[in-house]
Amino acid sequence: LSDPFGTGADYLGTRGWFNAAVRPDLVTVWHVQVGLIVLGHIVSVVVAHGIAMQHLGNARRASLSQWPMLALMVALTVAGLWILAQPLKPAGF
Repeated sequence: LSDPFGTGADYLGTRGWFNAAVRPDLVTVWHVQVGLIVLGHIVSVVVAHGIAMQHLGNARRASLSQWPMLALMVALTVAGLWILAQPLKPAGF
């Protein structure tokens, strides 16, 4: 914000505040991504079951109606974790 046009100006006097880029640890980033994928899919299954309970009123019917969605969420979780497990390669290789 202090130099919006890259002209060397220092309008806000913050030029020397950030000298180095903030780079998070890649292992931590990977673990957070795995946790968010798994947690997000678990929460979505629980919420969908709650909605099914409201509409169907019977726990057995609600559970049976959620089997296809549960299978899809497990497949999406496996796919997301598989994508994260792929090695990173620089562009052009």
